[in-house]
Amino acid sequence: MKKIIIVTLFVMTACTNAMAASELKIGFVGVEKLLTQAPQVEAVNTAMMERFGGKKQELQDLEKEIKSMQENYKRNELVMTEDKLNELKTKLIGKVQMFKQMETTLNQEVSTMRNQELAVLQKAIRDIINDVAKKDKYDLILSEGVVFAADKLDITDIILDRMKKEFKKK
Repeated sequence: MKKIIIVTLFVMTACTNAMAASELKIGFVGVEKLLTQAPQVEAVNTAMMERFGGKKQELQDLEKEIKSMQENYKRNELVMTEDKLNELKTKLIGKVQMFKQMETTLNQEVSTMRNQELAVLQKAIRDIINDVAKKDKYDLILSEGVVFAADKLDITDIILDRMKKEFKKK
């Protein structure tokens, strides 16, 4: 038993010395900064506005129409006949249902596209980080979940510069 403990201590000491001799190169990437400053993110936002801007405007117009109908209903509630009130109420309910359905559909489409674009962007970021890690011989690059990283470990700007160069190529 004593021999096992001595051998284990010897092996641990040898490993510690070997690790100290070969200095680890560690880097940190702030993904939040990449997602706010990368030109790819702005391109995705622009594409989404182009694709969904018309539908969003359509929803806003429908919302204004509903508000106008509600105001008309409240204003003329006492003067209109019951048939006219019921007709207006039915139209209002139909418009509200149509609005909710359009809003749900738009939100689903936006969410789907955002998730697809985010997946593409995340892959591009991973590829660039892997490329920088191999090229600059990093042993470890950390990202999310890091509470603190010294400025000398932060390679976010390097990754961001690479992303900008990649964006210009396209």
